Amino acid sequence: MDHINHGLNSTLGSLSDQNYAESFDFYRFWFDIGHTYHQIPSNRIFDTIWNYRTMGVTTYPSSGEFIHSGVHLILRFASDAESDHILGPHSSRLQSRLSTRALQEFFGSNMSAVRGHGYPNETYATTNLIAHWANLGYVEENAIRNHILQSLISHPTLHDHQAYALIILFKLAGATFEAYVEPSVVDRCFELLKKHCTYDWRCHGPHMQELERTNQVCAPRLVKCGNQT
Repeated sequence: MDHINHGLNSTLGSLSDQNYAESFDFYRFWFDIGHTYHQIPSNRIFDTIWNYRTMGVTTYPSSGEFIHSGVHLILRFASDAESDHILGPHSSRLQSRLSTRALQEFFGSNMSAVRGHGYPNETYATTNLIAHWANLGYVEENAIRNHILQSLISHPTLHDHQAYALIILFKLAGATFEAYVEPSVVDRCFELLKKHCTYDWRCHGPHMQELERTNQVCAPRLVKCGNQT
């Protein structure tokens, strides 16, 4: 069974735009064999996606790169698994469950870093996913409205990881947060970001200019801008 598990993991780990269809068919075929003859647990799909959520990742905050280049493949795989006739019965509410797990890591890693215990790079990839799942409706409204941004600005000044997370969230899901979050919270986010980015070159320049344009365009709140909600 371990050999099949390793095969499934490596299939997702090497996923690309060029091999997607072939890889998905391969994963489905071997999952069916593993589940039929080796009793692979039903949460294998969830675990595989979670463990390989950083595949194709190019989020290197130390170099000013915040956007996860492989996130669309993860979302596509999860969506296809939910609707597939073989994987679907083992993928009930897959993206909702993944988004819940992502939020747990997001909040926990934030507090851990504030307390001086470091901030895992893979959490930036998770933040990318949270932004997309918020756009797609898999993140609960209460989390969007009251928790995600607020958890990043709950201190007088931003830590580096909080500034980078805000950049990711506003670049990928600015319209969604603008539509749900109180204007004063959004304004506070930008106020703290501007202060932080005056001395941090990694979030200064194009990143901040783009976010400022987004904030200006969205000045009349509840206007869709940047991304579709």
